[in-house]
Amino acid sequence: MIKKLLSLALCAGLLLTGASCQLAQPEADAAPEPDRLIGAYVTREYVDLFDIKAYLADNLDSIGSDAVVSAEDSREYAGRLWAQPVPGDDGRPEDWVFPVEGMGMYCPYTEDLSGTYIGNHTDPGVVSSGVHVTSTDDGDRIELDFTLYSVLGEEIEFYCNPVYQTPEGDVYLTSGNGISLDSQLEAQDSIFSTTLSEEQSQTAGGQTTSASGSTVTFHAGVMPAPERIELIQLDGDSRELRRDGYDPDAMPASLTLDPACESVLVQTHRRAADGGDDVSRELVDLTGENDSVTTFSARDDGICVQHTTALTRP
Repeated sequence: MIKKLLSLALCAGLLLTGASCQLAQPEADAAPEPDRLIGAYVTREYVDLFDIKAYLADNLDSIGSDAVVSAEDSREYAGRLWAQPVPGDDGRPEDWVFPVEGMGMYCPYTEDLSGTYIGNHTDPGVVSSGVHVTSTDDGDRIELDFTLYSVLGEEIEFYCNPVYQTPEGDVYLTSGNGISLDSQLEAQDSIFSTTLSEEQSQTAGGQTTSASGSTVTFHAGVMPAPERIELIQLDGDSRELRRDGYDPDAMPASLTLDPACESVLVQTHRRAADGGDDVSRELVDLTGENDSVTTFSARDDGICVQHTTALTRP
C-alpha cells in the first residue's frame, strides 16, 4: 500500500490542494537568475515550514466554507530551511548540510578562483542510480535519480523535500510531499517513485537566450532484512572454487579472488515477511576493470544501506 500524504497540514483544519511535482515557471518580472532546483533531501518526518499565523492574518476573510487552500494562494507563505555551509581548505563552501535529520542527494554549485563547479552531495544510505549534469552555453541541466530502502516489516514515512540554490550560492529546502510505506503489506523488493522537475528559460527580444532544467527522481524501496551474505567464487565451468560468509554489516572493502575465478555468485540470506529464510542471488561476471559486488545491511532505524566490495586479482 502506498499513500500520498498531504504536503501541508494546517492546525486550523485547512487542506492544501492542487499541489504538483511540476514547479511553477518564473514570472515575467522575476529576477534574471531565479533559484534553481538542485536535488532533494528526504526526511522521516514532515518538515513544517508553513507560516500559518501570517496566512490566517492575511486571508482569514477570504477562506471559503470548504476550508480549502490552493497551492497558488499558499506559496508565498511557505518557508525555507537553510543548509549550513561546510568550508573547504580555501575557506569557500565545498558542501552544504541541513540542520535536520535526513538523507539526500543534491548538486550544489560552488566557485573558486578557477571557475564554477557542480558538486555532488550524497548522504550515507542513499543508493544512487545516476547523476547526469549537462552544461552548455544555453544553460545547465541536472538529472538525479536515487533510492532509499526500508526493511520489510517496518512502517516508514519518507518526505521528499526539494532542495534549491540561490544565485548567491545559498542552499535551502522547502516542505515536500510524503510517501508512507506500510511495509508489512508491501511486496518484497517493491519500489515506489516520485519526481520533482523544473524548467527555466530567459528571453530577450522575443527569443530564448538560455534554458535550464532539473529533474530529481526519488524511489522508496522495500527489501527483506539481510542476515548473512555469501560470496561464492566460480570457475569458467561454474564450479565452486571458494565460499566466504559474512555478516551484512561487516563486508570487507576488498576480496582477493582465486586465480581461476571467472564469476562471483552473491547469495544473500534475508528475513522474509513470514519469518522464514528468503535467499536472493546475483551472478557477477568479471571483466577485469573495477570489478566489485554490491550488498546491503539493515541499520537500527530500519534503513538498508549499500556496501561495495572490490574484487581484486592476486
